Amino acid sequence: MLKQRVITAIGLLLMALAFLFVFPPSWLPYWVLSILALMAWEWAGLAKVTSISHRLLYVFVAVVIAAIPLDNLTTLLQSQWWQWITLLLTVLVLVSVRRFALQGYWSGPWSGMSLIFGMFWLINFAWSFVAIHQQLGVWWLLYAMSLVWLTDTGAYFSGKAFGRRKLAIKVSPGKTWEGVYGGVALAVVMAVSIALWTERSVGAMVLIAFIVSFLSVYGDLFESALKRQAGCKDSSAMLPGHGGWLDRFDALLLALPLFWLLWQGLLR
Repeated sequence: MLKQRVITAIGLLLMALAFLFVFPPSWLPYWVLSILALMAWEWAGLAKVTSISHRLLYVFVAVVIAAIPLDNLTTLLQSQWWQWITLLLTVLVLVSVRRFALQGYWSGPWSGMSLIFGMFWLINFAWSFVAIHQQLGVWWLLYAMSLVWLTDTGAYFSGKAFGRRKLAIKVSPGKTWEGVYGGVALAVVMAVSIALWTERSVGAMVLIAFIVSFLSVYGDLFESALKRQAGCKDSSAMLPGHGGWLDRFDALLLALPLFWLLWQGLLR
């Protein structure tokens, strides 16, 4: 199991490095759209869409909608309506996680609602990924993703060492508040270092890192709740040893749009 997990991780890393540093930048949106298609397929499965034709239709609609504004993406993602939609999606995730944490399930027509929400959620992630790459460059894109990776790393080690108070036991029993504090602290330390190195506002960088890092935990929790509602351990078996694409991108789905939104407001 560990060997397969390592092999898959190396393959994903090499693929990411190729599209970020080797292939022409114009290729990256197509790679992102491909990942979007795979995640949309998994999302439809978690929403209990069993028909292959219906799942393919869901994937097709998501990719087409995401691809339409790619030639003028900056204008779209600087618009006020996009900013409000991003904030609304973030609030919906926080409320949904809180509700699941209290009762252990979502009541009502959750499958249909999750399909609609997933369409906006996944497309917004794809747009934000491409926009950060186009407007800020590959290194700031990696920095934004590193905030999530450091949060996960810090949360794991601080949670194992100091974890006492459960964060959301009905969603993810292993997560603790002490783990969250450690993960956020690690992300903030990196933000201070990068701010001093790039001569950016330390206050703005710390604020962005704090918000993105803290709320990225809820992106992870939201996907965990979605899987529990569907009765699944992983979003799929596409990535041997890792589960599915949603399992690898869950926290980033919230973090990258939020990072781009905050960057425009505080550092543009």
